[in-house]
Amino acid sequence: MHILAGIILTRLLSGNNNKGFKGFIGVIEIRHFLSGRVRFFVPVLKNEPEKCQQIKNHLEKASQLKSVVANPITGSLLIEFDNEKIDIETITGVVVKILGLEETISKTPKSLVTKELKSIFKSMNTGIYEYTKGMMDLNSVITTSFLSLGIYALISKRNFMPSGLSLLYWTYMNMQGD
Repeated sequence: MHILAGIILTRLLSGNNNKGFKGFIGVIEIRHFLSGRVRFFVPVLKNEPEKCQQIKNHLEKASQLKSVVANPITGSLLIEFDNEKIDIETITGVVVKILGLEETISKTPKSLVTKELKSIFKSMNTGIYEYTKGMMDLNSVITTSFLSLGIYALISKRNFMPSGLSLLYWTYMNMQGD
């Protein structure tokens, strides 16, 4: 159902021309499109000749599709179709359904920057943990630092809360959530 809603929304936003619909990044991407011919890149087909044969067998049963070529070496899926009878969004939805990619599409995507920041924090955590021989990790260092700053602010009776540290803390906390 979510796929259908996504396809309809994409069609509405793209003004019903196929130039706006690009597929789903990292799941099923439209690499090339001409009227009546589309080439998808489907990572789950890469190095999977059985899946390539499965998708080919399923799609060849549809009368609207003229030919189907699945390449397990490149993960490419080339489909020639009658564009008067079927559109590219429907073909994409069918391929997603046959390969069971609905759950993958419905997951919230994570940007490359988010992944890299998480990797940096994980490395910092490991480094601190190893350097202190297991006594502290990144979370305990940050917690201890903010506890110390809070106590210092109370004792000195200053209105002391550095915005830079707040931003770093919020960034760290944001990266902790999945």
